[in-house]
Amino acid sequence: MPLIVICGRPLSGKSAIAVKINEFFQAKRIKTLLIRDEEQLKRFGPDEIYSDASKEKQLRSWLKSEVQRNLPQSDLIVILDAANYIKGFRYELFCLSKQFKTTYVLVECISTELIDLNNLKNTDKKCYSERIFTELYNRYEPPSSNVRWENPLFMIESGLIEDSLLNGIEAALFDRKALKPNKSTESLPVTTDNFLNELDNQTQEVIQQIQSALRWNQLKAIKITNSEIMIDLNRKFSIAELNRFRRQFINYVRLNPINDKEKITTMFVQFINKVSDES
Repeated sequence: MPLIVICGRPLSGKSAIAVKINEFFQAKRIKTLLIRDEEQLKRFGPDEIYSDASKEKQLRSWLKSEVQRNLPQSDLIVILDAANYIKGFRYELFCLSKQFKTTYVLVECISTELIDLNNLKNTDKKCYSERIFTELYNRYEPPSSNVRWENPLFMIESGLIEDSLLNGIEAALFDRKALKPNKSTESLPVTTDNFLNELDNQTQEVIQQIQSALRWNQLKAIKITNSEIMIDLNRKFSIAELNRFRRQFINYVRLNPINDKEKITTMFVQFINKVSDES
C-alpha cells in the first residue's frame, strides 16, 4: 500500500503533522502504520546519534528496513516520520515504492530557523544541543517538485495542515497509478559474499574514476569503465560526498539484491547521476 514520507528540518513540526495525517486516514477507517525515529532517538539521544556517522547510518537502515517490511501489506498506508533530510535516502524510499508497485507522497514541513530555535529552547523533551541542531539545520537537503522522485510534494508551513491538503494527499495516494519498477529497482535474489565483494570493488572503482576526472575539472561526460552511461555532475563533489553516495547505493543494493554483478557499475552510475541532479 502507499508510502507517505515526512521530511523537514529539526523541530519543524514533523511529528505533529504525521499524527494529523495518521488520524485523518484512521477516521476514514483506513489502516495505517506510523514508523517513527522517536524511539531510537530517545534510546540513544539525538546528539549521540547525529554526531556519530555510523549510528546515524544504523538509524536510517532501521527506518528503511521497517518501511520495506511493511510496505507489501495490501491494506496499509505506511507513514514514515523521521528527519529524512538526505536526498539520496529519500530516493531509496522512492525506489522501494517502485519495487512494490505502489504510490508515494512526500510531505515537507517548512519552518523558519528562528521558530525552530525557539522550539528547541522551549521544549521539555530530551532534545538536540544547539550545535547538533545547527548542523542538522544546515545539512538539510530540501526537496523539489521538479524532481520526478520528489513529486507529488506537499509543503506545510509551521505545522498548519488544512483539510484541503489532507484531501490532496489522499487523492495523490489513491487516484494516481502505482509506480512501476524498472531494472534498477527490481529486487532479485543475490546476497553471496562474492557479490558483496564485487559491489564494494566496483563502486570504489567508479569513485576513483570520478575523482580522476575531477582533478582535471571535468564534470560532464565522465566515461566509466564497463558502463555505457556516462556521468554528468552539476558541480564538483568532495570525496566525502562521493563516498556518501557510495554508501547509500551499497545499502540500497544490500536490501534490494540484483542477480547480475555486471549490472553493478551501470546501476551505480545511474544512481550518482540522479542524486547529483539535485544535490
